[in-house]
Amino acid sequence: MNRFSRLLRLSAVRQAFGFLILFFTISIVAWGGTFLLVSWEMQRIVDARLMERMDAAIASLDAGVALPATEADETAGFVDGDEKEGLRTEDLEGSSVEMRYLVRTTSHGRLQIGENTELQEELRDILAGGMQISLLATILLTAIAGLWMARRSQDRLDTVSIGLAKVAQGDLGARIALEGNDDISLLADRIDGTTARLETLVMQMRVQSSNIAHDLRTPLARLRAQLETNLLALIERDRPVKTDDLENALEQIDRITGTFEALLRLARIESGAGRDAFKTMRLEELIAEIVDTYGPVVEEAGQTLEVTVQDAASIAGDHDMLVQLLANLIQNALRHGAANQTISIGVHGPRLIVTDEGPGIPFGERENVLQPLHQGEATRQGEGFGLGLSLVRAISELHSAELSLSDGPNGRGLCVTVNFPRLTDL
Repeated sequence: MNRFSRLLRLSAVRQAFGFLILFFTISIVAWGGTFLLVSWEMQRIVDARLMERMDAAIASLDAGVALPATEADETAGFVDGDEKEGLRTEDLEGSSVEMRYLVRTTSHGRLQIGENTELQEELRDILAGGMQISLLATILLTAIAGLWMARRSQDRLDTVSIGLAKVAQGDLGARIALEGNDDISLLADRIDGTTARLETLVMQMRVQSSNIAHDLRTPLARLRAQLETNLLALIERDRPVKTDDLENALEQIDRITGTFEALLRLARIESGAGRDAFKTMRLEELIAEIVDTYGPVVEEAGQTLEVTVQDAASIAGDHDMLVQLLANLIQNALRHGAANQTISIGVHGPRLIVTDEGPGIPFGERENVLQPLHQGEATRQGEGFGLGLSLVRAISELHSAELSLSDGPNGRGLCVTVNFPRLTDL
């Protein structure tokens, strides 16, 4: 009973039983209706023959001729007045013979015409027996096929369930890899895709946690050393705390706070916050604002800012986030570019292109630099947080834009291209 109860709890088995019951009901109704229609048709044919024979007998009597001769399974004759007019069926006494009678009152008396319907009864019995055997065989075969299909479907569902259980236990590398081209295999593929994405995110979280620990360890160690040095100087030598010491401590705290603020800003953007506030804007107006703000900064650094605008498109986006995107690209070019370089900003339709003349980024590192808190070993101890290009990617994805990194002109420097969708493409 326990095994049967567990079997009935399987959704595929319950569906198979449900379809079996539905098929059984439809078959009973269809075959029962067929049997009744066939029976009614055979009886109608017998009644039609009785009517024809009655009309012929009355015509013979009216012509002064005796009743027509009857076959072995037919009867014809006069009956007393107790017999009711019309059609009736009755069994002969002492036998299994069934007769169908037609009684009609004529000017010659009450006339009764009969016909043996034993053959029709045998045909009905054969038809009923054949239908019963066919119904039982069909239901049996349908039940076997249904249970086989249910078991096969349940096996596939069990494979999905086992794969999900492995993922729930922490094995993010587990994949269902279900063969086939049905809805269950499509579901399994989507689960595998989600699991792969989850595995990537978890790996990124681990890398980011390691990077956060690495980036914060140095300023925290410096802060603690400064505070400890000042505390010992105050206790042992009664030396008052200097203003420079406090400023250095605050600088380290600001660096730590800046890292967390940048991470929070990145998380908000990646969550999709701000998409509801999108407005229509022209890229050339956005570039003009950036040039007014950052042009003096670039000149002060001894570099040149060059702008090219061609057929600028209108896009839908968040103004502040797009300003942040351009600011990060310019700051990245300033920080990593060559001395006396030219930073180029180009707008070609919906494409925004920023290039510098720095060392560029090796092809194998281009995907890595888009990860939060990733910095090259040469820049890890610098002033940045390793979040500039990560914010650029997050803002691009929020605006459904395509971000790509490539070599600058003549294979020198870095070229960052952000291809926004036009308003007509949204």
